[in-house]
Amino acid sequence: MANRKRSRPRSPNLTVRLDPTLDADLDTITSTGIDRSAAVRLAVAFLAFGYRDLWANGIYPEGTAPPRMRWTTPRHYTRQAPDLRVVRTTPPRTTPRTTPGTTPRTTDRTAS
Repeated sequence: MANRKRSRPRSPNLTVRLDPTLDADLDTITSTGIDRSAAVRLAVAFLAFGYRDLWANGIYPEGTAPPRMRWTTPRHYTRQAPDLRVVRTTPPRTTPRTTPGTTPRTTDRTAS
């Protein structure tokens, strides 16, 4: 893009008209704990990154804004405690050899 000469110096502040839609959007972003100024900087940086990525990869010509963009993000992982319950589908087997308090019988097969 061509460098344009500015007739006046750039102001260090930005003034944006606040309407109900922008106010609601800022409330959504600031519900994460950041302030409104940081929310605006984050939103502008995010959109600029998307534009630069599209231009760099030749998806859109430089300086052309796409009509729509999509954001894909991984699912938030919340660690859960393991389930320590024991689930049995059949009752435990008890035989004379495994029943507590009994002695297994032995048979002498060598005797006639």
